[in-house]
Amino acid sequence: MTDIRVLPLLCAIAFPVTVFGDYDAGSRFAHEQKGQGTGAIQNMKPEEMIPGYTANPPEGGYYGGVQAGAALGLENAGTDSLHNTAAGKTVMDVIKNRPPDRPDLDAPFISNGLAVHDNAETVTGGTSVPCRDVTLDKTDITTHYCERSPAVQLACTRKAVVNFKEKVITTTETKTWAFGQGGRNPDHYSRSGDNFTYVFPYNGKITRAVWASKKGFGRGATVTSSLFGTSVTYNTRNAASGQLRPGKVNFKQGEHFVVTHPGSYGSVQSITSYPLRITLAVEVDKKEVTYEPYIEWVENCPFDKSQEVKLSTQCTEAGGTRTVEYGGKKYPVYSDCWQYTDNYISQDADNGSCDALMKNPACTLAKTTCTEQSGAACLREQAVFSCEKKVSAAGQLCGMDLVCTSGECDQINSGGVNDFQHAVSALAAVAAAGEDVAALNDVNVRAFTGQGQSCRKAAAGFSNCCKNSGWGNDVGLAGCDSEEKAIGKAKDRKLAVYVGTYCSKKVLGVCLQKKEGYCVFDSKLAKIVQEQGRSWQLGIGFGSGNNPDCRGISIEELQAIDFGRLNFADFYEDMENGTDIPSDRALIDRVKEQISNHLQQGTQP
Repeated sequence: MTDIRVLPLLCAIAFPVTVFGDYDAGSRFAHEQKGQGTGAIQNMKPEEMIPGYTANPPEGGYYGGVQAGAALGLENAGTDSLHNTAAGKTVMDVIKNRPPDRPDLDAPFISNGLAVHDNAETVTGGTSVPCRDVTLDKTDITTHYCERSPAVQLACTRKAVVNFKEKVITTTETKTWAFGQGGRNPDHYSRSGDNFTYVFPYNGKITRAVWASKKGFGRGATVTSSLFGTSVTYNTRNAASGQLRPGKVNFKQGEHFVVTHPGSYGSVQSITSYPLRITLAVEVDKKEVTYEPYIEWVENCPFDKSQEVKLSTQCTEAGGTRTVEYGGKKYPVYSDCWQYTDNYISQDADNGSCDALMKNPACTLAKTTCTEQSGAACLREQAVFSCEKKVSAAGQLCGMDLVCTSGECDQINSGGVNDFQHAVSALAAVAAAGEDVAALNDVNVRAFTGQGQSCRKAAAGFSNCCKNSGWGNDVGLAGCDSEEKAIGKAKDRKLAVYVGTYCSKKVLGVCLQKKEGYCVFDSKLAKIVQEQGRSWQLGIGFGSGNNPDCRGISIEELQAIDFGRLNFADFYEDMENGTDIPSDRALIDRVKEQISNHLQQGTQP
């Protein structure tokens, strides 16, 4: 008796384990076979399996294509077969003589099915169903685009560099040169008859010329010698001297000049026996080469300063006297300042439309793209953030199948967490485009037209009227006009698209004022479609900073935009703030309720 009582207990304990194991094995087998039937159909060759199969049956002649309208040939052939063939006549006879068929809900094949429906919980519930509770978690990642301005300090430096230039100091000195002692003259000359050619030894000017002759022997004679454009007459009997007034006084070193002496007067040899001596005082320039220091300013500018506005200048290396050595000699050099720094751009970090994303711990920076730069410095950038959102759903895992009565499991598995928001955003964009088009009667209709506006950037004497944020509380913006304030508010509301920066005021090649150009739109939808659709997808730009092209999008361009690729994340918050957006779970419950109501109405007599 004891053994008999224990055996049922062991069976009762083992039964659930066996059921769970069999169910899991069957579930795995079913999942392994999933898709094989579809694959068999896709790979099937009907001509090998169906006797008499042909891909082009004669009946295909009745089909005239999707644009052909009604197939009259097919209708006529069908009518003829229905009335003139044996099969057709049988069908007509059955139609005429078929007794009325009133299904009875108490019939076994109907009542059994209704019983299963009414007792579904008892069939599938209890310990016989091997299911266990599970929680399905998923991280939903959304992508967001925004603009911000990094902190930038751009300046040019002007450094004083000491260079040296050659300086020549000229003084004069007097040199004495004597020549002409007959055949005993030590100076170099050449003779041709009565002409004696000499070479002038200096670069200089004759300031005084004296001639002298010695007393000769024998019979005296009067002699005339010619030189320097004048002449000297003397007698060979007596010694004589005098001053000579040359007709030419300026000579260059190496220049040739001629002195003419008469060769003889009878037996008197004037040159050999009675030489004439010429003594010259020559004023000669004396040059002394020295070096003089001077300051040259060397500028280092890592950007094109003609396109920027100079804000301020400051001395960054104090002035004073410095000693500089050159050529072994020391020179004192003074400068009021040895280096100046010219500040052109002083830009504090401005998070702009990225502020909320940067403060969100669930968002991380994916990449940045510089949209405006000066030299190697980026002044404005577009940032892409990836934001994570945890999504959870409770369900039951029955073998290999996940069952979620709320429908959230299927939604998580399909990745469609924001399906409703994206669908509504796309529909709203299309509807808004339709409203724009409907308001125009012109042939060249456009949608989502914006307005070109500009603002003044920071310059000497006034504030930055192109700030990306802080327009609600910055008292330093009092000098900005209404259009500039409107651009600031449009940036805060994510309605503005930056186009470019340009110099709006330039004098003598120097930029005194810069401006930024924007396209401002009426709604976030318009901005999203224009920026992501027109610019990013179709590659149609917005012009230049001084001439923004904010035209609307044409019908052809709207048709070319893939709305499924547009990121409406910025528009979601407007929808959620402006209306009660139902959650996906609420939508599923609403659909189930509508189906239930419809079924109840259909079963009423």
